[in-house]
Amino acid sequence: MIAEFGHFALILILALGTCQAVLFCPALFRASYRALGPTTAPTTAMTPAIAGGTLPDGLTGNTRTSENVGFGVWPLPFAMCVLAIIAEAALIHSFIVSDFTLPVVADYSHSSTPMIYRIGASVISDSGAMLFWVATSTLATLIYALQSIARGVTEQDRVALGILGIIVALLAAVTIIDADPFIRSGIAPLDGNGLDPELQDLAGMARGPILYAGLAGLSVIFAVTFAALPGAKLDRAWSEQLRPWTMVSWTLLGGAIAINAYRAYTEQAWGNWWYWDTSENALLLPWLLTTAFLHCRAVLEKTETLKPWTALLALSAFAAGWFGTFLVRSDLLGPLPTALLSSGDAVALLVAFCILFGGAYFMFWRCATDMIDDKDFSLVSRESGMFLNSVMLSVAAATVLIGTIYPLFLRWLGGDIITVGPPFFVQALIPIGLPLLFLMGFAPTLRWRKDETWQIGRRMKLAAMMSLIVILFVWMRFIDASPLPLLGIGLAAWVFTAALGDLWERLWRQPDHGEGKYRNLQLLGPRYLSMTFAHIGIAILIAGGSASAIWEQQISLSARTGQSIQIGPYNLQYEGVALLPGENFATRKATFIIYRNAQPVAELFPEVRYYPIRGIETKEADIWHGRDGDLHVSVGERAEDGGRVVTVRFLPMMPWVWGGMLLMLIGGAISICTRIILRYKKNGVPAS
Repeated sequence: MIAEFGHFALILILALGTCQAVLFCPALFRASYRALGPTTAPTTAMTPAIAGGTLPDGLTGNTRTSENVGFGVWPLPFAMCVLAIIAEAALIHSFIVSDFTLPVVADYSHSSTPMIYRIGASVISDSGAMLFWVATSTLATLIYALQSIARGVTEQDRVALGILGIIVALLAAVTIIDADPFIRSGIAPLDGNGLDPELQDLAGMARGPILYAGLAGLSVIFAVTFAALPGAKLDRAWSEQLRPWTMVSWTLLGGAIAINAYRAYTEQAWGNWWYWDTSENALLLPWLLTTAFLHCRAVLEKTETLKPWTALLALSAFAAGWFGTFLVRSDLLGPLPTALLSSGDAVALLVAFCILFGGAYFMFWRCATDMIDDKDFSLVSRESGMFLNSVMLSVAAATVLIGTIYPLFLRWLGGDIITVGPPFFVQALIPIGLPLLFLMGFAPTLRWRKDETWQIGRRMKLAAMMSLIVILFVWMRFIDASPLPLLGIGLAAWVFTAALGDLWERLWRQPDHGEGKYRNLQLLGPRYLSMTFAHIGIAILIAGGSASAIWEQQISLSARTGQSIQIGPYNLQYEGVALLPGENFATRKATFIIYRNAQPVAELFPEVRYYPIRGIETKEADIWHGRDGDLHVSVGERAEDGGRVVTVRFLPMMPWVWGGMLLMLIGGAISICTRIILRYKKNGVPAS
């Protein structure tokens, strides 16, 4: 019965989302008429209100209206959010009590599945993930409505809320049509199929909710941008309004990417951290475009330039997230040829994508010329640097998209069924990534509007010298190394030194910033600090990944109990395998003792797990993060000589990859948290 409450709540969300769209349709229609209608102004005879000297409500664009005029903006978003919580709670309850009359519970759970994984399974399935996307979208709509009330509701806010109502209604309809989580089967099985062993991972379960929360933030950016297109109202106020939403979305999407990368690194004894499959590319596409939008939004806020390009990126970031979700859910693409032979049930998601973004891009096409202004900037300026940065990020996103959907087009054309793997993406993205890293080094040091070339050279000479020294040092130590990782390490040093050098310049070489360096740090603002942390994080990530590619060592052998394995600066002693019971699996757990300089430093316990419910065996590697790098150890079956197959990988500087990702997320968190604190404390420190 509780599932029926959830199903009814989902239907009500669809109805209320439609009502919200219809309620604000007058504002939406007026905005569309101004953008798409005739350019000739109406005569006084046709518009008596204007003839009388009074403009009708809504024709002034951003005129603020009080909440007692018309219908309030918060009741419908609040009701939808409450209903979404009810629906989500009903689905989680069905998993907790193992209600196998629901096919989604029978397919993703079992009576022996641990409770924490039952709860996590409620957002792993396609239907559960869509329901969670609906819930986060309703929450984002409510937050935006409350923000609108706090600053005074404008006509543009009403248009944005109408568009958000359309988005919520479309997502609810897609969930009901394509993947209704509350539909019941006629005959319930005695027990479920159990959770896929590859999904029985807490980090993997957290990735989905974080991703859909980020997409919900992008939906607000999309709606506010769509609402601002008529009348070309993409001004500094619009940019400031979207700043917190941009940082939250960028940070959440980056967190989902970091979780996915670390999970790929630890699961199944793979040992790599990015495979360029469909699910990973679906995460990368919106993040790349959001990063590009983040830079252009800052330019627009500062100089009110690049309006058409910024609006296009705002629309495209959400479009990329939606389309990536369709690719993952449709099963049209996958890492195996067999996945290409099947088609999923995401037709409604594709139809909704075409309706929503077809209208958005048509509106952009009609309004783009109105956004062009006469403000310009020099070729050598921060605006130019950030614009080129966003263009290269967009080209990278387009390259990833083409490589992802190319097998689908080849299949439609009747060609061979193929998969596009890491070699294509690496070779295609290197010509884009290397100039992007080079530009990332000096772009933040450029001056607004116009800069001098000789001053740029003076500011960047330390970074140039350090990058050359690092390249020469690594090349002399490893003369046979591939040139690309060497260049990656050099560019990482370039970005790292440039970011620290610019920070030093602003803190210690600007006496007008104040006498105290702490006060100087305050005056820099959270936006600059978050940018610096993000750039340093990217530099550390690139350095760690490049160094691991150069110095990686791997050993595969048949080991016997008591045998020692020497790799890098470490010695591993194999202590044998023990057969142990798990929560819902049986495991063969191996024990390795790590020695460094004849002293024990840690123990590792890689496993081979067998899940009897699904009859699947998995390898669970164990990793030790040392100061010199990572030891990645996995075990397999018995070899022909009676030993145990052991694979050991030593990846120097691999912790730098994870540290770099963490610094990037810290940069985003600094901007978000600082603005929240300043919002309520009002301590006078600037927020930008």
